[in-house]
Amino acid sequence: MPSSTWDDRAEAPIERADSFADAPLPASGGRQRTILTSADDPRLDLDTLLLRRDHPDLVVVLHGALVRKDVTLPRFEWLRSLRERPENLLFVSDPSLAWDEYVPLAWYVGPEEHDTTTHIAAEVAHLAARLGTTRTAFTGSSGGGYASLALAARTPGSLAVSFSPQTRISAYDRMPVKSFRTRLFPGHRDMESVESAHRDRVDQTHRWAAGEHQPDAFVRIAHNAKDHGHIEAHLRPFLRAAGVDEETFEGHPRISVVLDDFGEGHTPPRPTQMREHLDLALAWHAEVR
Repeated sequence: MPSSTWDDRAEAPIERADSFADAPLPASGGRQRTILTSADDPRLDLDTLLLRRDHPDLVVVLHGALVRKDVTLPRFEWLRSLRERPENLLFVSDPSLAWDEYVPLAWYVGPEEHDTTTHIAAEVAHLAARLGTTRTAFTGSSGGGYASLALAARTPGSLAVSFSPQTRISAYDRMPVKSFRTRLFPGHRDMESVESAHRDRVDQTHRWAAGEHQPDAFVRIAHNAKDHGHIEAHLRPFLRAAGVDEETFEGHPRISVVLDDFGEGHTPPRPTQMREHLDLALAWHAEVR
């Protein structure tokens, strides 16, 4: 049976359940931290925070990399920036980080033997059904942007609103990638081996490649124009693979790209920018779906 306590940081009651299919939910206007317990390993418990609204949209918010010594899990990134929005909001902490304390970023992939992305997608679908959701959007920046692409790929008709995302894990910075591989995929000597065994999980340029198996979902990438490294290593390869023109960003009815100035280098959008781009992405999706 679910048991309830209180989370001072989230200012919400805590409920524990096996799945969103039968978890208690807060009333409209309320919030609740829900821990979905794993039957396989308690380190894989899925920790979430739901802000429930009387609205047809569900926006799922994912976080990026952490400085582990400075952050206490669970991590509900963008809560302060987005909490006044009208949609149902589900903030999800990556359970991969509870698997190993030395992993700063895991892209919601999970350890090799547990496909965390697929599990989260299934639980979001359960919650969406319970809420009567007509549209699900996944959003995040950087590593959270990668996760938004991965989750949308597993959720037909959904929308990924992805801010300056990584699109292939092996193309990211050496140390986070090495930590990810050695701690979560220890049986593999390099990322080439991980990709060979789990390409769909660790390479969104492959998952979203043009062809009959391309996901039946929508992508809106809001990319920092000054993040030249990510544009070359992640954005352009993703667009080439997906069938989108790298210069005009045209050529695909379900993929849209906009550039904005978030600051120098690989930096997230400011809160006002994130809210504005989320509004624009939802409006675009309403027009093209």
